Amino acid sequence: MDDWVTWAKILSRLMYPSTLVLLLLVLAFVLLLIRRRRGAGLSLLMALALVFLGSSPLVSDVYHRHERQYPPTPVAQSPTADAIVLLAGDISIPIPPRVESQIRGNRSVHTLRLYRAGKAPLIIVSGGNVFPQEGFRPEAAYTADLLQEWGIPQSAIIFEGNSRNTRENAVETSRLLKNRQLNRVLLVTSAFHMPRALATFRGVGIDAIPSPSSISAELAQPTLLNWIPSLDGLGTMQSVVHEKIGIFVYRMRGWIDA
Repeated sequence: MDDWVTWAKILSRLMYPSTLVLLLLVLAFVLLLIRRRRGAGLSLLMALALVFLGSSPLVSDVYHRHERQYPPTPVAQSPTADAIVLLAGDISIPIPPRVESQIRGNRSVHTLRLYRAGKAPLIIVSGGNVFPQEGFRPEAAYTADLLQEWGIPQSAIIFEGNSRNTRENAVETSRLLKNRQLNRVLLVTSAFHMPRALATFRGVGIDAIPSPSSISAELAQPTLLNWIPSLDGLGTMQSVVHEKIGIFVYRMRGWIDA
C-alpha cells in the first residue's frame, strides 16, 4: 500500500459518517465495560446526533446545491465537440456471481444519446479499477463493450484503463486528445461529481464542456418524513463528505484552482 490512491481511500473512509457512527458506538460499549458511563453517554449522543443530522433537510440541501452547480442540458441543445469523454463509474464489472457487466447509473446512456445526436464523432471512456482485479479488465473496457452492444461502432470508441481517480482520468485523457490533436470535449459524469471533474479536466488544459447525468430528483412526500432519522440519510451525508474532501485534497495538491 505504498501508493497515495490507496491511502486516500482508507483515510477518507475513516471519515465517513457511517464509520464514525460505528466507531462511536464501539467506543460507548467499551466505556460501559470499564464503567465510564458519562463518556459512554456522550459517545451515544454523538452517534445519534450524526444520524439525525444526516437525515435532516440541511444535509439534503447541501447535497442538491452541490449537485446542481451544472444543471443538465437536453441532448438536442448540447453543443458539438471533438469528442465525448465518459468517466467510468456507472458499470459494475462481471465479478462472480455476476455473469455480465451491470449498469448502476446513467452516464453510459447519456453518452449514447449524445453520440446518436451527432454531438461528437468520438467517445473516450476513461477509468480503470481502483484496486487490481485479477482476471478482469478495467471498467472502461466493459463500458466500451456495452456501447458497442448498443450499436456504436468500435472505430468511434477509445478507452483507457490506467486511471484510478479523477486526476488520472484527466491526465490520461489529455494524452489521448493531444495524440489526435483534439481538445474540445463534452465531459460526461454524474452531476454530483461534475464540479470536481470539470475543474480537474480544465486544470490540465482540456476545453471541457459539462454534460452531467445521473442527477437526483425527489418525489413529493410529507415534510415530517424529512425529519425522521434513517440510515439512508447517512448515505447522503457520506456522498457530501466524500466529494468535499476530494475537492479539498485536489486544491491542496494544486490540481484545481483554489
